[in-house]
Amino acid sequence: MFYRQRKYPPLRRDRAFAFVVSAGILLLPLCLVTQQPVFYAASYACLLISLWNYFGKQNPEQFFENRTGLFNRRAFECLMRENASRRYSIVSLCIRNYLDMRELYGERQMDRCLTHIGRWMHEAFPAQNTFYLRNGNFVVQSFAPFDQAKAAERIQARFAENWHVGDVDRFFDVSCALLDSSVRAASVHDIMNCLAMAHHRQDHTVLPDKRPVQVDGAYVEDLHKEVAVKRALERAVENDGVCVFLQPIVDARTQRIVGAEALARLYDKELGYISPGVFIPIAEKDGSITALGKQVFEKVCKFMSWPETQALGLDWVNVNLSPVQCMNPHLAEEFIAIQRKYGVPAAKIHIEITEESIINLTTLQNQIARMRKEGFRFVLDDYGSGYSNLMMVRNIPFINIKLDMTFVRAHFEDPNTLLPDTIRAFRELGFSITAEGVETSAMALALDEMDTTYLQGFHYARPMPMEDFYVFMKAAGRQAEEEEAGDDCMVAAKSV
Repeated sequence: MFYRQRKYPPLRRDRAFAFVVSAGILLLPLCLVTQQPVFYAASYACLLISLWNYFGKQNPEQFFENRTGLFNRRAFECLMRENASRRYSIVSLCIRNYLDMRELYGERQMDRCLTHIGRWMHEAFPAQNTFYLRNGNFVVQSFAPFDQAKAAERIQARFAENWHVGDVDRFFDVSCALLDSSVRAASVHDIMNCLAMAHHRQDHTVLPDKRPVQVDGAYVEDLHKEVAVKRALERAVENDGVCVFLQPIVDARTQRIVGAEALARLYDKELGYISPGVFIPIAEKDGSITALGKQVFEKVCKFMSWPETQALGLDWVNVNLSPVQCMNPHLAEEFIAIQRKYGVPAAKIHIEITEESIINLTTLQNQIARMRKEGFRFVLDDYGSGYSNLMMVRNIPFINIKLDMTFVRAHFEDPNTLLPDTIRAFRELGFSITAEGVETSAMALALDEMDTTYLQGFHYARPMPMEDFYVFMKAAGRQAEEEEAGDDCMVAAKSV
């Protein structure tokens, strides 16, 4: 079945195969000239070894995906690599939220769905090569020209209907990406990474676009930039070059700076300043976020241990914890060891956790229980940006809820009762509230009237390097002393 379906079976190009084939070719003229049985026997042996090497050692099953009946990722890589000079066209489709669907429907049911989808793909595109690359990603590929847009339209029309598997109907949403040889990808991996990037961008828009994405040269450029950022991250982590900026957090009632949020920043000699929105997702994807986060935590502890910093009267600093870091079973021990190394009271460090970290609740609760014993406090970050709810929040002993800036700003663009009601509900449950994205004095006043506890945003200050934050805090302290002295003079004058 494998060879019946294949158009261009990948050739195993190893040295042994090349040597045996070359030997067989050289023996042929010797057989004709000498007519010696030994050369005939050697030539025949080379032929048998070549056939064994090609059919046996290559093992067609390695290129076949059992669940879908299609060719697999390895077959796609071999096919594209060995036909690198040929023109090609590709339509890639990816099931949105595939891992969630697999959990929702169950592995057995999902595998049966993949079988149905694979059968339909093979029947719908008999003149093209069809592959299942993994994680809900299918590819239709051809070296002959074909109408990619029409193929994508046909795929989306089919997925708009249900898939009847057994006695139940299953529904899937897909994104489609189109790519051809006009895009100068350096390797097969670049092709696959460009397709993955296109699907990722489609899935992470506010309103996912149903139209297929045409992958162009900009995707290859972005891919090369991503590789460059990875190298910059490696250099920064290896050389302790991750910068830490601090943004003040202000008491809403007194307008006094009581805390700060630590934010990772990256500057590279070759690339210059790299936005956190660029390097953080890459660090999470390649796993370097663990070392990066540890560096940030240590630098915060070091800063908080300085006598000069302690004299500022800063109550605490928030340190962000990535969902990937939460998966580290040694996280609590590592952070506690660093905190003890610098002798900083654990209560001075607040750990910010996003709702994505709560997915693996058991692991997270174990980490939190260990760190709470040492005195660390925990904050839920970016509430209102996803699927957080009151029951989820109550599963973790948070002391503070940070309202996402988009949630806060949305209220001031189109006022309603959602934000005030949310703040009131959390306050009644005993949580303090921090509002992010405060940009004007009017916003600060209105949030104070809603009983918000703390405020953070550009109205007070942008994130700044630790040294600048120290100067900023000193200046704020002097200003507060002057205002206090002025108030005392006014009281004294009134009493006279």
